[in-house]
Amino acid sequence: MTDKLRFALVGCGSQGRYLSEALALTGQAELVACSDVDAGAAEETARRWGYARHYADTEQMLAEADPDAVIVAVVHDQLQPCGLAVVDAGKHLFIEKPMALTAAHGRVLVERARSAGVRVMVGYTLPFLPTRVRLRQLIDEGVVGDLVHVTAGQFIGPLDGWLAQPGHGGGPLLYIGTHVIYQVLDLVRRRADRVFAEVDWAATGVDDACLFTVRFEGGLVAQIGTSQNIGGRYGWLDVLGSAGRLRSEWERGEIFVQSTVVDAYGDPTTILVPEEATGPAVEHGRMASPTGFRYVRAWAAEFAEFIAAIREGRDPAVTGDDAVGVLEITDAVFESGRTGQVVDVC
Repeated sequence: MTDKLRFALVGCGSQGRYLSEALALTGQAELVACSDVDAGAAEETARRWGYARHYADTEQMLAEADPDAVIVAVVHDQLQPCGLAVVDAGKHLFIEKPMALTAAHGRVLVERARSAGVRVMVGYTLPFLPTRVRLRQLIDEGVVGDLVHVTAGQFIGPLDGWLAQPGHGGGPLLYIGTHVIYQVLDLVRRRADRVFAEVDWAATGVDDACLFTVRFEGGLVAQIGTSQNIGGRYGWLDVLGSAGRLRSEWERGEIFVQSTVVDAYGDPTTILVPEEATGPAVEHGRMASPTGFRYVRAWAAEFAEFIAAIREGRDPAVTGDDAVGVLEITDAVFESGRTGQVVDVC
């Protein structure tokens, strides 16, 4: 490998473009090629973000451009097939969440990557946001004692396009719900035992809203919600422990904390966490959109971790196995929502 890892991109829509800019900000990557079934989108992405070559055929790109690693940022139902093409070609894979539509399909990808000897990192971004980094530190410092209960959710307005189509893996659970499920799993670090869910279905056939309970080993319970019926974007994470509580709201640079064991937080306290607390310096004018500006540091931090894992021959912070754990829960949510029964997670 050269000083910079050679990266390619599959999927030249908005997310692929955001991730391309974040990758470039690390200063550790050479952008060698991009591909998209829309040849015009591939050409535009190459021109705008600096990829040396562009393709309409992914397998041709993998063979000719010979990257070290590949970003896959396509619609949900195409993630796993594209990911398989990447790992079967012997390339390291950064794949957008949820990685696959079901846990079974996710396991296939993980096993194929393991057989090929390549690394897989999945794009669960929330733990890389400055507020969530600090929240993790507070938990590790024992500010809330032993974890007892977690409530969390991410809510948005009505979905359209492919996100409203069940065949493409649309619906808020797979779109934004997987983010919050991974965040909960990353915090509690316990195995999920069972799920009970109430699911409302939209006229398009995707889930409209999901409210569900996940019981973990040791008795800890998480209550999680997703919906596409909110007039805006709203999300939260409440962590309750034997010695206190923490709260972080999606897209707000604050953490609420109260603790019975740390004097500094004996009274309810709000910690302000600036956006620039983690990640590289970013000029606002370079961003493709306000959303891109908000998350570009976190995406760059993800890529820095992925590149370090490749260079050091270790698993990255968010593995394919981690993503399978999320999909085991989404599988159980959908089954419980259809049957009205408690479902064991497997």
